Amino acid sequence: MDKKSLLKKANYYYITDCKTDLSVTDQVRRAVENGVKIIQYREKTKTDREKYEELKMLKDICEDKALLIVNDRVDLALAVDADGVHLGQDDLPPNEVARFAENLLIGVSTHEFEQAKEAEGIADYLAVGPLFRTKTKKDTDPELGIERAKEIAESVDLPVVAIGGIGQDHLESLAKSFDMICAISSVTREGNLSERIRYFEEKIDEVKRREK
Repeated sequence: MDKKSLLKKANYYYITDCKTDLSVTDQVRRAVENGVKIIQYREKTKTDREKYEELKMLKDICEDKALLIVNDRVDLALAVDADGVHLGQDDLPPNEVARFAENLLIGVSTHEFEQAKEAEGIADYLAVGPLFRTKTKKDTDPELGIERAKEIAESVDLPVVAIGGIGQDHLESLAKSFDMICAISSVTREGNLSERIRYFEEKIDEVKRREK
C-alpha cells in the first residue's frame, strides 16, 4: 500500500514514549498489531547511532502496515528510508525539505492560522495543538482548546492531527473534526498498552465511519 493511502486510513497517531517501561520496539509492535497506520518516532536522549539502529528495527515492524515518521530529523529519516519526517516551527523549512527529500511525507506542527496556511501547499499533513496542557513535552505553546483547534483544522485542505493533552473523553468530539488524533500519556501511561491503543484506534474509526 502506498504512503498516501496509508495516510488516508490513519486514525490514531502514535508517538513513541521514552517514559514507559516498554521498549520503543515493543511499543511500535503493539501499535501495528492493533491497527495503527502511522507511527512517529520521537527520541531526544539517545545517540544518533542508537536512533539509527532503533529506526531500522522499527522500519521492519512497520513495513507495508504503518507509516514510519521521524520527528525533526530529516537526515535520519533519509538514512533508514523512513516514510516521512515531522517538522516543528523551529526545524528546517518544509519547502526546503520537500526540495531535497521529495520521497518523504512531510508533517508540520502548527499552532496558528498563519502557520497552517503557510504549510498547506507543501506539507502532506498538519498537527494542530496543543489542545490542552500536556505532560509529555516541555515549553509548548499555550493551549488552544477544542474550538480554536477545530477552526485552524477547517481552514486548510489537508489531513490534520489533533494533539496535546488529549484523553479518551475527548475522542467522540475530536474524531468528528480531525482526521487523526494523537494522545500519548493517556495511552502509554495508563493501563495495558495494547488495550489502550486498540480502544483509541477503534473508537476514532467508529466515530469517523458514523460521520461519513
